[in-house]
Amino acid sequence: MNQQPLTDIVALAILIAAAFFSRAVAEAVGPYLVIVVASAIGASFALARREKSTRGRALWFFTRVVGLAVLLTAGAAAAVSAYRPDLSPRVLLAPIALLIGFIGDGWPRLLAKAVQMLYALMDLARPGPKDGKDLP
Repeated sequence: MNQQPLTDIVALAILIAAAFFSRAVAEAVGPYLVIVVASAIGASFALARREKSTRGRALWFFTRVVGLAVLLTAGAAAAVSAYRPDLSPRVLLAPIALLIGFIGDGWPRLLAKAVQMLYALMDLARPGPKDGKDLP
């Protein structure tokens, strides 16, 4: 049997999934296993930063954060890979899912900061007044 070496965490997840599913199903399930585990680890850090609440609310938080990671991670990995071709989307799955989980409920605050930075960059790019007078 000619087996390829495990080169990344997704290959390990596929190997583990192959113990329970067929090879074809394991290749589809493996990347999602990585996303779910990595985002759950990140969500555990986000949950530790939150106010203490009931188990039901904590479970709902985990469900929301992991669900968001499942929806966004593959697209974000493809976008980063398009910007940086030396990084494959498969290798980026775990770090991006971890980051999404780590942010947790901080998305509105993070997006507000990003918009503020964008406005600041636009202010820097805008031409200044000439001779002390505003431009028409």
